[in-house]
Amino acid sequence: MNLEAYQGLPSTVGGVGLDLVNAPMIRHWCEAMGDANPAYAAAPAAAIAPPAMLQAWTMGPSGRRAHFDALMRDLDAAGYASVVATDCEQQYARPLRIGERVLFDSDIESVSERKRTALGTGYFITTRTDVRAYDEAAGEKPDDATPVGSHRFRILKFTPAERRERPQAVDAGSLRPRPVVNRDNAGYWDGVAAGELRFQRCDDCATARFPWLPGCNACGSDRWHPEPASGDGEVYSKVVVHHPLPPAFGAKPYTVALVELAEGVRIVANVVGAEPEAVGIGMPVRLGFQRCDDDLLLPVFHPAGPDRLPPLRVPVTRTLIVAGAIASRDYQEVHHDAELARAKGAPDIFMNILTTNGLVGRYVTDWTGPDARVESIAIRLGVPAYPGDELQFSGEVSERGEGGRLVLAIRGTGRLGVHVSGTVKVRVKGASA
Repeated sequence: MNLEAYQGLPSTVGGVGLDLVNAPMIRHWCEAMGDANPAYAAAPAAAIAPPAMLQAWTMGPSGRRAHFDALMRDLDAAGYASVVATDCEQQYARPLRIGERVLFDSDIESVSERKRTALGTGYFITTRTDVRAYDEAAGEKPDDATPVGSHRFRILKFTPAERRERPQAVDAGSLRPRPVVNRDNAGYWDGVAAGELRFQRCDDCATARFPWLPGCNACGSDRWHPEPASGDGEVYSKVVVHHPLPPAFGAKPYTVALVELAEGVRIVANVVGAEPEAVGIGMPVRLGFQRCDDDLLLPVFHPAGPDRLPPLRVPVTRTLIVAGAIASRDYQEVHHDAELARAKGAPDIFMNILTTNGLVGRYVTDWTGPDARVESIAIRLGVPAYPGDELQFSGEVSERGEGGRLVLAIRGTGRLGVHVSGTVKVRVKGASA
């Protein structure tokens, strides 16, 4: 297969939204996401579509898709028949309003080399779509269409991994060292996979301890229980690593800190999101998680912003998964047919990325209020969200700019670990830098 030949070719040319932007579809989307933003339910003359719904208006068999469909057929024929979305990056130039007609064009931006992942072996395919719209009722023509936004979408087209499949040998310098997991610290790494930083609490003297040990170093008791840290801490000491390291660590100097958590224990971890010289002793930091590769997730710390979003818990029901897929016009069987989902390597149906994107948008605007304007949402999926799970969303302001511009770091975790992480840029009336 000459997959490189597809890079740069049009994916869709002359795409036209199957429906005008309309109130019933917006209402269906909001009901599926649990989004009660009044800006989406206003009278038709004033109502706007949820920004995260951008891609839904481009779904369906419209426009010429010859190159993308040919790429999918080539991969299907080669045995890479399963597909899952991994990344979604959307930019919003202006809101879509009821009655507008959507136009779009997209390109195949890249096709990766063959990759081995936890799901299986396959290829990452990235497309970029530019979206425009015009108002037919106002007498506008297609040539009058103005930019609405763009989205970059990445999927993995793969062959599901078999249990007996062994990883291929990799260059030792391309991956970070693996942690040594044993019976004494396995609970800590289980916590990391679940999006928690767990320490131990002695059952007899209540002393907190970290790193994990078989017994209490205060009273000697071997009775204890794990507790999740709040995530709040401050830099107790730090070093900046300048020495050349393997490629997995990056080329730039990075900060390693001893962070004292609010619970009184200390942990060594990277501080990210700030230049090394900006990290000082006593600096407040907030827990985060960084995916180094498909199999390694590590706790890191970010400079703590003054604002933190309240948590949001969303039960993952079959109704949510199916309703979200329908609202986003994603009819992939893995999102509604459990038997076919299992045939393609999944244990059950799972939430599609557009529903996750919609929940992130809802989470942000629940906090900002209806007057805020979402400028972009960029998310990356981690573990799937299956029926019976519960997602807990958390977020904080990571950057403040002029004109009420905020950058929010968002994360959603479930029982299997981090389901989604990403960044949302928003402008909020009255917010100060």
